[in-house]
Amino acid sequence: MVLSRKIFRGKRAQEAYDKTLPGKYQKLLQKNHFLFFGLPFMLSIFAGSIFLQRFTSIKWEQYDEKYRQLGEEEMMGMIENKREVNKKDDYYRLQGLLEQHSSSVSDDYEIVRVARKKEDEPVW
Repeated sequence: MVLSRKIFRGKRAQEAYDKTLPGKYQKLLQKNHFLFFGLPFMLSIFAGSIFLQRFTSIKWEQYDEKYRQLGEEEMMGMIENKREVNKKDDYYRLQGLLEQHSSSVSDDYEIVRVARKKEDEPVW
């Protein structure tokens, strides 16, 4: 036996329910599903997309303003004031920095190989 989803109401309760707004809507919905459910749903989605379009456009306009703060003249000034790169000079400059660093490290040690046990020696 399959139980229906329809709520049981007495005769008077059903007449009272039919006079209320949900009751009237329920009867109209049973007559034409699309007109009273599908169409309002699709219209709300369409209206929501148009309404939210304004907010998204404001978001992207703010994003554009944030990254378009530099004018053409400022950008050209940045390009003109850029330091030229010379590989040879930079190489020697870095070598000088490395020599200064290595002179601060003491040279009072000698690299010595640790003696191994006889059984640890590789046999070829």
